[in-house]
Amino acid sequence: MPVRILAIGDLHLGRRPSRVPAAVDPAGRLTPAAAWAMCVERAVREGADAVVLAGDVVEDSDDLYEAFPDLRRGVERLADHNIPVAAVSGNHDGAVLPRLAESLPAFRLIGQGGTWEAIELAGVEILGWSFPGTTAPDSPLATPVPQRGGNQPRIGLLHCDRDQTGSRYAPVRSADLQAADSDAWLLGHIHRPDALAGPRPIGYLGSVLGLDPGEPGARGPWWIRVDGPGHIEAEHIPLAPLRWEPLTVNADGVEHADDLHPRVMAALDELHLALSRSGAEPQAVGCRLQITGRPSAGIAIEARLQETGLAELHEVRDGVHYFIEAVRMATEPALDLERLAQGSDPVGLLARRLLILRRDPGDRERAELIRRARPELEAVTRQRTYWGLEPSDLGEARIAEVLEQAARRALEHLLTQDRETAP
Repeated sequence: MPVRILAIGDLHLGRRPSRVPAAVDPAGRLTPAAAWAMCVERAVREGADAVVLAGDVVEDSDDLYEAFPDLRRGVERLADHNIPVAAVSGNHDGAVLPRLAESLPAFRLIGQGGTWEAIELAGVEILGWSFPGTTAPDSPLATPVPQRGGNQPRIGLLHCDRDQTGSRYAPVRSADLQAADSDAWLLGHIHRPDALAGPRPIGYLGSVLGLDPGEPGARGPWWIRVDGPGHIEAEHIPLAPLRWEPLTVNADGVEHADDLHPRVMAALDELHLALSRSGAEPQAVGCRLQITGRPSAGIAIEARLQETGLAELHEVRDGVHYFIEAVRMATEPALDLERLAQGSDPVGLLARRLLILRRDPGDRERAELIRRARPELEAVTRQRTYWGLEPSDLGEARIAEVLEQAARRALEHLLTQDRETAP
Protein backbone atom coordinates (compact mmCIF):
# COMPACT_ATOMS: atom_id res chain seq x y z
CA MET A 1 0.00 0.00 0.00
CA PRO A 2 1.42 3.46 -0.89
CA VAL A 3 2.78 5.69 1.85
CA ARG A 4 1.52 9.29 1.88
CA ILE A 5 3.71 11.93 3.47
CA LEU A 6 2.68 15.57 3.88
CA ALA A 7 5.77 17.66 3.09
CA ILE A 8 5.93 21.26 4.27
CA GLY A 9 8.40 23.87 3.06
CA ASP A 10 9.42 27.14 4.67
CA LEU A 11 6.90 27.95 7.40
CA HIS A 12 8.42 30.86 9.38
CA LEU A 13 6.24 30.63 12.47
CA GLY A 14 6.29 33.92 14.33
CA ARG A 15 6.43 36.08 11.22
CA ARG A 16 3.48 38.06 9.92
CA PRO A 17 2.94 38.82 6.24
CA SER A 18 3.51 42.41 5.18
CA ARG A 19 1.12 44.80 3.43
CA VAL A 20 -2.14 43.20 4.57
CA PRO A 21 -4.67 45.94 5.49
CA ALA A 22 -6.22 45.75 8.94
CA ALA A 23 -9.68 45.83 7.36
CA VAL A 24 -8.89 42.57 5.53
CA ASP A 25 -7.42 40.76 8.53
CA PRO A 26 -8.52 42.59 11.70
CA ALA A 27 -7.69 39.65 13.95
CA GLY A 28 -4.26 39.05 12.41
CA ARG A 29 -5.02 35.46 11.43
CA LEU A 30 -3.64 35.33 7.88
CA THR A 31 -0.33 34.05 9.16
CA PRO A 32 2.08 31.11 8.90
CA ALA A 33 0.55 29.82 12.14
CA ALA A 34 -2.84 29.60 10.42
CA ALA A 35 -1.27 27.84 7.44
CA TRP A 36 0.42 25.36 9.78
CA ALA A 37 -2.91 24.61 11.49
CA MET A 38 -4.50 24.01 8.08
CA CYS A 39 -1.69 21.63 7.14
CA VAL A 40 -2.17 19.71 10.37
CA GLU A 41 -5.92 19.37 9.80
CA ARG A 42 -5.35 18.23 6.21
CA ALA A 43 -2.92 15.56 7.43
CA VAL A 44 -5.39 14.33 10.06
CA ARG A 45 -8.44 14.43 7.79
CA GLU A 46 -6.80 12.62 4.90
CA GLY A 47 -4.79 10.15 6.96
CA ALA A 48 -1.17 11.13 6.37
CA ASP A 49 1.38 8.48 7.31
CA ALA A 50 3.90 11.14 8.32
CA VAL A 51 4.61 14.88 8.18
CA VAL A 52 8.03 16.34 7.32
CA LEU A 53 9.25 19.95 7.36
CA ALA A 54 12.18 21.26 5.30
CA GLY A 55 13.56 23.93 7.62
CA ASP A 56 12.85 27.54 8.63
CA VAL A 57 9.99 26.22 10.71
CA VAL A 58 10.46 29.23 13.00
CA GLU A 59 11.35 32.75 11.82
CA ASP A 60 14.18 33.25 14.36
CA SER A 61 15.12 33.00 18.02
CA ASP A 62 13.21 36.19 18.86
CA ASP A 63 10.01 34.36 17.94
CA LEU A 64 10.66 31.40 20.23
CA TYR A 65 7.86 32.09 22.70
CA GLU A 66 5.33 33.15 20.07
CA ALA A 67 6.04 30.23 17.74
CA PHE A 68 6.33 27.43 20.28
CA PRO A 69 2.63 27.20 21.28
CA ASP A 70 1.56 26.99 17.63
CA LEU A 71 4.17 24.36 16.82
CA ARG A 72 3.33 22.35 19.94
CA ARG A 73 -0.43 22.35 19.25
CA GLY A 74 0.13 21.03 15.74
CA VAL A 75 2.63 18.36 16.77
CA GLU A 76 0.44 17.14 19.62
CA ARG A 77 -2.62 17.05 17.35
CA LEU A 78 -0.71 14.89 14.88
CA ALA A 79 0.62 12.67 17.66
CA ASP A 80 -2.94 12.10 18.90
CA HIS A 81 -3.61 10.53 15.50
CA ASN A 82 -0.35 8.55 15.42
CA ILE A 83 1.17 10.72 12.67
CA PRO A 84 4.93 11.12 13.24
CA VAL A 85 6.59 14.48 12.58
CA ALA A 86 10.21 15.07 11.51
CA ALA A 87 12.11 18.12 10.34
CA VAL A 88 15.47 19.61 9.50
CA SER A 89 16.46 23.09 10.62
CA GLY A 90 17.30 25.94 8.24
CA ASN A 91 19.26 29.15 8.44
CA HIS A 92 16.47 30.98 10.29
CA ASP A 93 15.95 28.36 13.00
CA GLY A 94 19.29 26.54 13.14
CA ALA A 95 19.85 27.82 16.67
CA VAL A 96 16.30 27.72 18.01
CA LEU A 97 14.70 24.58 16.54
CA PRO A 98 16.92 22.14 18.50
CA ARG A 99 15.72 23.82 21.72
CA LEU A 100 12.10 23.50 20.68
CA ALA A 101 12.59 19.86 19.67
CA GLU A 102 13.87 19.03 23.15
CA SER A 103 10.50 20.12 24.56
CA LEU A 104 8.45 18.16 22.02
CA PRO A 105 8.90 14.38 22.37
CA ALA A 106 6.76 13.73 19.27
CA PHE A 107 8.90 16.05 17.11
CA ARG A 108 12.05 14.53 15.58
CA LEU A 109 14.86 16.83 14.43
CA ILE A 110 17.04 15.05 11.85
CA GLY A 111 20.76 15.67 11.31
CA GLN A 112 21.23 18.03 14.22
CA GLY A 113 24.49 19.98 14.25
CA GLY A 114 25.19 19.73 10.51
CA THR A 115 25.54 15.96 10.17
CA TRP A 116 23.73 13.50 7.94
CA GLU A 117 21.21 11.24 9.65
CA ALA A 118 18.65 8.74 8.36
CA ILE A 119 15.51 7.75 10.25
CA GLU A 120 12.56 5.55 9.35
CA LEU A 121 9.04 6.96 9.07
CA ALA A 122 6.12 4.78 7.95
CA GLY A 123 8.44 2.41 6.10
CA VAL A 124 10.31 5.22 4.30
CA GLU A 125 13.87 6.26 5.12
CA ILE A 126 14.10 10.02 5.64
CA LEU A 127 17.62 11.34 5.13
CA GLY A 128 18.28 14.78 6.59
CA TRP A 129 20.89 17.41 7.46
CA SER A 130 20.22 20.40 9.74
CA PHE A 131 21.86 23.82 9.87
CA PRO A 132 24.26 24.03 12.82
CA GLY A 133 23.57 27.76 13.15
CA THR A 134 22.49 30.69 11.02
CA THR A 135 24.98 30.05 8.22
CA ALA A 136 26.62 27.07 6.52
CA PRO A 137 29.15 28.15 3.86
CA ASP A 138 30.08 24.61 2.79
CA SER A 139 27.95 22.15 0.83
CA PRO A 140 26.33 19.49 3.01
CA LEU A 141 26.94 17.06 0.15
CA ALA A 142 30.70 17.56 0.47
CA THR A 143 30.26 14.87 3.11
CA PRO A 144 28.94 11.59 1.61
CA VAL A 145 25.44 10.63 2.68
CA PRO A 146 25.14 7.39 4.68
CA GLN A 147 24.47 4.16 2.86
CA ARG A 148 20.94 2.81 2.90
CA GLY A 149 20.12 0.35 5.60
CA GLY A 150 18.07 -1.89 3.30
CA ASN A 151 15.68 -1.78 0.36
CA GLN A 152 13.43 0.93 1.75
CA PRO A 153 12.65 3.96 -0.42
CA ARG A 154 14.66 7.00 0.66
CA ILE A 155 13.66 10.68 0.65
CA GLY A 156 16.23 13.42 1.25
CA LEU A 157 15.18 16.47 3.30
CA LEU A 158 17.50 19.46 3.06
CA HIS A 159 17.48 23.23 3.55
CA CYS A 160 19.96 24.60 1.04
CA ASP A 161 20.83 27.13 -1.67
CA ARG A 162 20.90 25.29 -4.98
CA ASP A 163 23.42 26.29 -7.66
CA GLN A 164 24.45 29.51 -5.86
CA THR A 165 28.23 29.43 -5.60
CA GLY A 166 29.50 31.47 -2.67
CA SER A 167 26.23 31.39 -0.77
CA ARG A 168 26.40 31.25 3.03
CA TYR A 169 23.32 29.04 3.17
CA ALA A 170 24.42 25.46 2.46
CA PRO A 171 25.22 25.80 -1.25
CA VAL A 172 24.67 22.60 -3.21
CA ARG A 173 24.92 21.78 -6.90
CA SER A 174 22.07 20.20 -8.80
CA ALA A 175 24.51 17.63 -10.13
CA ASP A 176 25.39 16.59 -6.57
CA LEU A 177 21.74 16.17 -5.66
CA GLN A 178 21.24 14.02 -8.74
CA ALA A 179 24.26 11.88 -7.87
CA ALA A 180 23.39 11.39 -4.19
CA ASP A 181 21.69 8.16 -3.16
CA SER A 182 18.08 9.25 -2.63
CA ASP A 183 14.84 8.57 -4.49
CA ALA A 184 13.77 12.20 -4.04
CA TRP A 185 15.07 15.49 -2.61
CA LEU A 186 12.62 17.81 -0.87
CA LEU A 187 14.30 21.18 -0.40
CA GLY A 188 13.70 24.25 1.73
CA HIS A 189 15.06 27.82 1.58
CA ILE A 190 13.73 29.25 -1.70
CA HIS A 191 10.09 30.26 -1.29
CA ARG A 192 8.97 29.71 -4.88
CA PRO A 193 7.96 26.06 -5.33
CA ASP A 194 9.41 23.93 -8.11
CA ALA A 195 7.34 21.59 -10.25
CA LEU A 196 8.58 18.42 -8.47
CA ALA A 197 7.63 16.35 -11.50
CA GLY A 198 8.65 12.84 -12.52
CA PRO A 199 9.26 9.62 -10.57
CA ARG A 200 12.29 11.14 -8.80
CA PRO A 201 11.21 14.64 -7.71
CA ILE A 202 14.02 17.02 -6.80
CA GLY A 203 13.29 20.63 -5.93
CA TYR A 204 12.00 23.28 -3.60
CA LEU A 205 8.75 22.79 -1.71
CA GLY A 206 8.33 26.55 -1.47
CA SER A 207 6.76 28.55 1.33
CA VAL A 208 3.45 27.44 2.80
CA LEU A 209 2.14 31.01 2.65
CA GLY A 210 3.31 33.99 0.63
CA LEU A 211 4.96 36.26 3.19
CA ASP A 212 4.90 39.37 1.01
CA PRO A 213 3.73 40.48 -2.45
CA GLY A 214 7.03 39.31 -3.92
CA GLU A 215 5.86 35.71 -3.40
CA PRO A 216 2.87 35.42 -5.77
CA GLY A 217 1.02 32.32 -6.87
CA ALA A 218 0.04 29.01 -5.33
CA ARG A 219 1.53 28.16 -1.92
CA GLY A 220 1.00 25.24 0.39
CA PRO A 221 2.28 21.79 1.35
CA TRP A 222 2.75 18.72 -0.86
CA TRP A 223 1.45 15.20 -0.80
CA ILE A 224 4.35 12.83 -1.41
CA ARG A 225 3.12 9.39 -2.50
CA VAL A 226 5.71 6.63 -2.16
CA ASP A 227 5.09 3.37 -4.02
CA GLY A 228 8.65 2.10 -3.55
CA PRO A 229 12.22 3.02 -4.55
CA GLY A 230 12.12 5.04 -7.76
CA HIS A 231 8.33 5.41 -7.60
CA ILE A 232 7.52 8.71 -5.91
CA GLU A 233 4.89 11.26 -6.92
CA ALA A 234 4.39 14.80 -5.61
CA GLU A 235 1.14 16.79 -5.62
CA HIS A 236 0.94 20.43 -4.59
CA ILE A 237 -1.90 21.52 -2.28
CA PRO A 238 -2.63 25.28 -2.64
CA LEU A 239 -4.23 25.74 0.78
CA ALA A 240 -2.52 28.98 1.89
CA PRO A 241 -5.08 31.27 3.56
CA LEU A 242 -3.34 34.32 2.05
CA ARG A 243 -2.29 34.57 -1.57
CA TRP A 244 -0.69 37.24 -3.75
CA GLU A 245 -1.53 37.65 -7.43
CA PRO A 246 -0.86 40.14 -10.24
CA LEU A 247 -3.94 41.85 -11.66
CA THR A 248 -3.33 43.33 -15.10
CA VAL A 249 -5.79 45.80 -16.64
CA ASN A 250 -5.41 47.12 -20.17
CA ALA A 251 -6.14 50.83 -20.54
CA ASP A 252 -6.18 50.99 -24.34
CA GLY A 253 -8.46 53.77 -25.50
CA VAL A 254 -9.43 54.91 -21.99
CA GLU A 255 -10.37 58.60 -22.21
CA HIS A 256 -11.21 59.14 -18.56
CA ALA A 257 -9.59 57.55 -15.51
CA ASP A 258 -12.99 56.61 -14.08
CA ASP A 259 -13.50 54.29 -17.07
CA LEU A 260 -10.93 51.95 -15.54
CA HIS A 261 -13.23 50.83 -12.71
CA PRO A 262 -15.36 48.38 -14.75
CA ARG A 263 -12.20 46.94 -16.31
CA VAL A 264 -10.68 46.34 -12.86
CA MET A 265 -13.91 44.66 -11.69
CA ALA A 266 -13.93 42.41 -14.75
CA ALA A 267 -10.28 41.42 -14.19
CA LEU A 268 -11.07 40.66 -10.55
CA ASP A 269 -13.98 38.43 -11.57
CA GLU A 270 -11.72 36.52 -13.98
CA LEU A 271 -9.07 36.03 -11.28
CA HIS A 272 -11.65 34.76 -8.79
CA LEU A 273 -13.01 32.28 -11.32
CA ALA A 274 -9.51 31.01 -12.16
CA LEU A 275 -8.62 30.52 -8.49
CA SER A 276 -11.91 28.74 -7.80
CA ARG A 277 -11.30 26.32 -10.65
CA SER A 278 -7.70 25.65 -9.53
CA GLY A 279 -8.76 24.28 -6.14
CA ALA A 280 -7.09 27.10 -4.20
CA GLU A 281 -8.54 27.87 -0.76
CA PRO A 282 -7.50 31.45 0.06
CA GLN A 283 -9.33 33.58 2.56
CA ALA A 284 -7.71 36.71 1.13
CA VAL A 285 -5.92 37.63 -2.09
CA GLY A 286 -3.63 40.63 -2.33
CA CYS A 287 -3.46 42.00 -5.87
CA ARG A 288 -0.72 44.08 -7.43
CA LEU A 289 -2.67 46.11 -9.98
CA GLN A 290 -0.73 46.82 -13.15
CA ILE A 291 -2.19 49.26 -15.67
CA THR A 292 -0.95 48.57 -19.20
CA GLY A 293 -1.78 49.67 -22.73
CA ARG A 294 -2.09 53.08 -24.35
CA PRO A 295 -4.70 55.35 -22.76
CA SER A 296 -5.60 58.63 -24.43
CA ALA A 297 -3.05 61.37 -23.99
CA GLY A 298 -3.35 63.76 -21.11
CA ILE A 299 -5.37 61.70 -18.59
CA ALA A 300 -3.95 61.50 -15.07
CA ILE A 301 -4.74 57.86 -14.35
CA GLU A 302 -2.44 57.37 -11.38
CA ALA A 303 -3.63 60.46 -9.50
CA ARG A 304 -7.27 59.66 -10.20
CA LEU A 305 -6.87 56.10 -8.92
CA GLN A 306 -5.87 57.52 -5.56
CA GLU A 307 -8.70 60.07 -5.53
CA THR A 308 -11.43 57.53 -6.31
CA GLY A 309 -10.15 54.94 -3.83
CA LEU A 310 -9.66 52.33 -6.53
CA ALA A 311 -6.06 51.97 -5.39
CA GLU A 312 -7.43 50.87 -1.97
CA LEU A 313 -10.10 48.56 -3.33
CA HIS A 314 -11.46 45.82 -1.03
CA GLU A 315 -13.98 43.44 -2.61
CA VAL A 316 -15.44 40.13 -1.43
CA ARG A 317 -16.23 37.24 -3.78
CA ASP A 318 -17.81 34.10 -2.30
CA GLY A 319 -16.27 34.89 1.07
CA VAL A 320 -12.79 35.57 -0.36
CA HIS A 321 -11.41 39.05 0.35
CA TYR A 322 -9.62 40.75 -2.55
CA PHE A 323 -7.57 43.89 -1.97
CA ILE A 324 -5.20 46.07 -3.98
CA GLU A 325 -1.74 45.91 -2.48
CA ALA A 326 -0.10 48.36 -4.89
CA VAL A 327 -0.59 49.98 -8.27
CA ARG A 328 2.06 49.83 -10.97
CA MET A 329 1.77 52.00 -14.05
CA ALA A 330 3.06 50.27 -17.18
CA THR A 331 1.17 52.32 -19.72
CA GLU A 332 2.76 53.50 -22.92
CA PRO A 333 2.47 57.09 -24.04
CA ALA A 334 0.19 57.60 -26.99
CA LEU A 335 3.15 58.76 -29.05
CA ASP A 336 4.56 58.30 -32.51
CA LEU A 337 7.80 56.48 -31.68
CA GLU A 338 8.81 56.40 -35.34
CA ARG A 339 8.65 60.19 -35.49
CA LEU A 340 10.42 60.70 -32.16
CA ALA A 341 13.18 58.28 -33.22
CA GLN A 342 14.22 60.72 -35.97
CA GLY A 343 15.58 63.15 -33.38
CA SER A 344 19.19 63.32 -32.22
CA ASP A 345 18.35 64.26 -28.62
CA PRO A 346 17.90 61.84 -25.65
CA VAL A 347 14.22 61.46 -26.55
CA GLY A 348 15.19 60.28 -30.01
CA LEU A 349 17.76 57.84 -28.59
CA LEU A 350 15.22 56.32 -26.19
CA ALA A 351 12.60 56.03 -28.92
CA ARG A 352 15.08 54.19 -31.15
CA ARG A 353 16.00 51.80 -28.32
CA LEU A 354 12.33 51.07 -27.66
CA LEU A 355 11.73 50.26 -31.32
CA ILE A 356 14.75 47.93 -31.32
CA LEU A 357 13.55 46.10 -28.19
CA ARG A 358 10.19 45.47 -29.87
CA ARG A 359 11.76 43.66 -32.80
CA ASP A 360 11.73 39.89 -33.18
CA PRO A 361 14.00 37.89 -30.81
CA GLY A 362 16.43 37.04 -33.60
CA ASP A 363 17.23 40.67 -34.41
CA ARG A 364 20.96 41.46 -34.13
CA GLU A 365 20.64 44.94 -32.59
CA ARG A 366 18.07 43.71 -30.05
CA ALA A 367 20.37 40.85 -29.05
CA GLU A 368 23.27 43.28 -28.59
CA LEU A 369 21.24 45.51 -26.23
CA ILE A 370 20.31 42.48 -24.15
CA ARG A 371 23.90 41.18 -24.14
CA ARG A 372 25.21 44.49 -22.82
CA ALA A 373 22.55 44.71 -20.10
CA ARG A 374 22.83 41.15 -18.83
CA PRO A 375 26.06 41.55 -16.72
CA GLU A 376 24.64 44.63 -14.99
CA LEU A 377 21.38 42.88 -14.07
CA GLU A 378 23.17 39.71 -12.97
CA ALA A 379 25.43 41.78 -10.74
CA VAL A 380 22.36 43.20 -9.01
CA THR A 381 20.89 39.75 -8.31
CA ARG A 382 24.22 38.58 -6.84
CA GLN A 383 24.33 41.37 -4.27
CA ARG A 384 24.31 40.20 -0.66
CA THR A 385 20.96 41.95 -0.12
CA TYR A 386 19.22 39.40 -2.36
CA TRP A 387 20.77 36.20 -1.00
CA GLY A 388 18.12 33.73 0.11
CA LEU A 389 15.40 35.31 -2.04
CA GLU A 390 13.76 33.62 -4.98
CA PRO A 391 16.10 33.59 -8.00
CA SER A 392 15.33 36.10 -10.72
CA ASP A 393 14.52 34.93 -14.22
CA LEU A 394 17.12 36.62 -16.42
CA GLY A 395 16.26 35.04 -19.71
CA GLU A 396 16.33 37.11 -22.88
CA ALA A 397 12.60 37.91 -22.71
CA ARG A 398 12.83 39.10 -19.10
CA ILE A 399 15.85 41.34 -19.77
CA ALA A 400 14.07 42.86 -22.77
CA GLU A 401 11.01 43.51 -20.58
CA VAL A 402 13.09 45.24 -17.88
CA LEU A 403 14.88 47.39 -20.45
CA GLU A 404 11.64 48.35 -22.17
CA GLN A 405 9.98 49.34 -18.90
CA ALA A 406 12.97 51.48 -17.93
CA ALA A 407 13.08 53.12 -21.36
CA ARG A 408 9.35 53.88 -21.29
CA ARG A 409 9.57 55.51 -17.86
CA ALA A 410 12.58 57.59 -18.90
CA LEU A 411 10.89 58.66 -22.14
CA GLU A 412 7.70 59.72 -20.35
CA HIS A 413 9.80 61.66 -17.81
CA LEU A 414 11.74 63.50 -20.52
CA LEU A 415 8.61 64.36 -22.46
CA THR A 416 6.92 65.65 -19.32
CA GLN A 417 9.95 67.86 -18.65
CA ASP A 418 9.79 69.19 -22.21
CA ARG A 419 6.08 70.06 -21.85
CA GLU A 420 6.64 71.80 -18.51
CA THR A 421 9.51 73.94 -19.83
CA ALA A 422 7.86 74.79 -23.15
CA PRO A 423 7.05 78.53 -23.50
